[in-house]
Amino acid sequence: MSKRKEKRERRKAFSLLYTMYNILFRVDGSSNIGMGHVMRSLTIAKEFRKMNCNVVFISKYKEGVEKILEEDFNVIKLRNGIHLKGYDYGEESELKAELEELQKIFNNYSYIDLFLVDSYNVTDNYFLEIKKYVNRLAYIDDINKFCKHIDILINGNITANDMGYKKYREDQLLFLGTKYNLIRDEFKNLPKRSVNDDVRKVMITTGGADPYNMSIKLLDILLKSEKSRNLQYYVVLGKGFKNKEKLKDFSKKYANVVLKENVKYMSKIMLECDVAISAGGGTLYELCSCGTPTIAFIVAENQEKLVDKLSRLKYIKSIGWYDEITKNKLISVFNKLCRDKDARKDMSSRGQFLVDGLGGSRITKEIINSLT
Repeated sequence: MSKRKEKRERRKAFSLLYTMYNILFRVDGSSNIGMGHVMRSLTIAKEFRKMNCNVVFISKYKEGVEKILEEDFNVIKLRNGIHLKGYDYGEESELKAELEELQKIFNNYSYIDLFLVDSYNVTDNYFLEIKKYVNRLAYIDDINKFCKHIDILINGNITANDMGYKKYREDQLLFLGTKYNLIRDEFKNLPKRSVNDDVRKVMITTGGADPYNMSIKLLDILLKSEKSRNLQYYVVLGKGFKNKEKLKDFSKKYANVVLKENVKYMSKIMLECDVAISAGGGTLYELCSCGTPTIAFIVAENQEKLVDKLSRLKYIKSIGWYDEITKNKLISVFNKLCRDKDARKDMSSRGQFLVDGLGGSRITKEIINSLT
């Protein structure tokens, strides 16, 4: 057998091997809970798909389902529950109804190799019930709760190793720290950032949903300030935005406000802009990988430690909680960063060393090895 044919046969055998694995994701995204869970689940799901695993999503809300379908994954849609706040844990009546739905789904599979959950609406009992039907149970976590019954725990945040995670069993897998950060493929192997002398272009990104209308609040402050009113602003509109019409009015009124909707490659905008103002969460890692100097604010409890640590280590500048942002605070931090090229260069250089973009592939390879 020729070497080329032998290589082809090995590749075919590899492909056949991994098509045996059924991998189900349970994740939601909406205007209330944001799209961060969906985005990081998609990152790891794409890695499993490269290995020819059978990947299926289970999800509730319209915005999240649409995003998953956009990425060409199959979705089983659950009934919309009553739990809409997004940041509280374990609404028992909803979880009980959901478990009944999940059981019916599980019964359609002869074997479920991996069930991966990325949600805050969970409890220990929820996980314990799911474990009856699946081989391995994985959880993408942020704050070290409900990890007792998990087989595979993923927390790719810079804060993960400070949070007191422990193994409950010898065979439990823990993927902790930025080595395992679930950043998207487009942020791999980016060139070293060249920092301009002057700030001309500013990116505003407030998450996939912007439930607190921060895009409008930020623009209103910046466009009324003498030193920032003439800059070019690129505002990213997420799938779950409810305030698009107001933002379109802003864009009509101000020629220097450009709305970016249905963005295919976020890295392109990040690399083009001199400074970003961003909500906390996974987007901060993307901005770091692009070397974009960033001012961040907090919109959820699970973001607070992340934003605080990134700011303390000088990867970003923090302006605190979204509802405590004043005109004076924003303008002071923004103008100071714009004036200080050395600070922007330092932030840019630090950020590009933080995440290498290989977290998803590292995790999936180790998980597959644990299943064999």
